[in-house]
Amino acid sequence: MHNCLVVCYSRSGHTAKVGREFADLCGADFEAIDDLDSRSGPLGYLRSLYESLFHKEPRISTSGKDPGEYALVVLGTPVWAGNMAAPMRSYLARHRLRFHRVALFCTMGGRGGEHTLAEMADLCGKIPMARVAITEAEIRRGSYRGKLERLQNNALESS
Repeated sequence: MHNCLVVCYSRSGHTAKVGREFADLCGADFEAIDDLDSRSGPLGYLRSLYESLFHKEPRISTSGKDPGEYALVVLGTPVWAGNMAAPMRSYLARHRLRFHRVALFCTMGGRGGEHTLAEMADLCGKIPMARVAITEAEIRRGSYRGKLERLQNNALESS
């Protein structure tokens, strides 16, 4: 069994940046969730909001890493309209029975992080080893790294 897999969905690139940095910090494998439908432009933005607000599960693809082969899966999502991104909901619905332990993080413009993290934990059916909400302002300033280290310490010492 491998130690850690970081799985992220990212529309703008913020969540992927944080997820890849966390994977590098921990020596973890990384997997991106790809959206099979376009989210670009105004219509893509509106579709994203609709799917998030109404808890839809859009079509996704991944590289096929099996989360059941990892002791810990770290899941990252942006916050959309106070909820997790719909593609992450699809991933959790597809794989939640394969998770051994989970840690969670989200990126957001300003608020909704706690609700999103609670929603993710519910869908995982697991109590997270650690969870962190990171704002876009923290990403721009580079001041989120302390949060990543806390996530690493709390998640990996528990696994």
